[in-house]
Amino acid sequence: MDKIQAEETITSAFTTLIEKLQAQEEYDSKTIINDLHTLAKALQTNSSVPINLHTLEQNFELEYKALAEESIESYAQTKESVVRLNREQQRAIASSAQKGSIKIDELMHNFSSLNDQIEAQMIEANETIRSLHQQISVLEKTSNLDPLTRTFNRRALDTYLNSLCTTKGKVPNSRILLIDIDDFKVVNDTYGHLAGDRILMFLAKLIGSSLRDGDKVFRFGGEEFLILLNRSNEKACESIAKRIIEGVRTNTLLYKEHKIKITLSMGSATFKKGDTFESFIGRADKALYKAKQNGKDQLVAG
Repeated sequence: MDKIQAEETITSAFTTLIEKLQAQEEYDSKTIINDLHTLAKALQTNSSVPINLHTLEQNFELEYKALAEESIESYAQTKESVVRLNREQQRAIASSAQKGSIKIDELMHNFSSLNDQIEAQMIEANETIRSLHQQISVLEKTSNLDPLTRTFNRRALDTYLNSLCTTKGKVPNSRILLIDIDDFKVVNDTYGHLAGDRILMFLAKLIGSSLRDGDKVFRFGGEEFLILLNRSNEKACESIAKRIIEGVRTNTLLYKEHKIKITLSMGSATFKKGDTFESFIGRADKALYKAKQNGKDQLVAG
């Protein structure tokens, strides 16, 4: 880990600790000490991988959510199976009664007992499903990651940029790239929303592979992403933007035998002393609008 990487790691950890302190109603020394211990161990390993104290918690949230959704799907399949078995059971009873080959009263008693047990289990399962849905809803609201693209979400963006603005830009040369998929509505209308989701996942992965350690990507809106670049001069920012635009141009997404091509429009902005969350993003948004007016598929600096 070189000096710049170490500085970025410590700066990121410091920002995270400040966020946690601000979120706590009372000072929790144990949490802060544990986070500092995690950072110290990571630095001792001399790893070049950036340390993010949110990562463990976010991974847990995503894995828990995936497990909950899998459980819900499993319960739903079980319920469908029970309904199907009940229909088959009724048909078997009716057929056997017509042939006079079984003792209907005895069989009905056994079936009734079985149905009571199944009903009790289904009531319990439905309660579990309701509970899981509630927990997933809470995770959606509290997690810092977008569940579709696995990028940071708008909630995380608010935290990071507000922190940057309140610290008066102590991380120098901070820049943002605001990205919009050109004519995304046409893609959804033509190929369906599942195709649109595939494009969003593809773009998130491509953006992630184009960034440096310490840069962060957020899902800003429906088809918009925002990249936060720290310690980046104008030339480096432009280089990253062009690499992403060219990467999208030269790739074709295959979906149900359809070949889908997209382009991107981008607007960039540099953090200025005295910037607020709104003014910083506002300049990037105006630059993005100009890129759209100029014919799309390009970067405009704000």
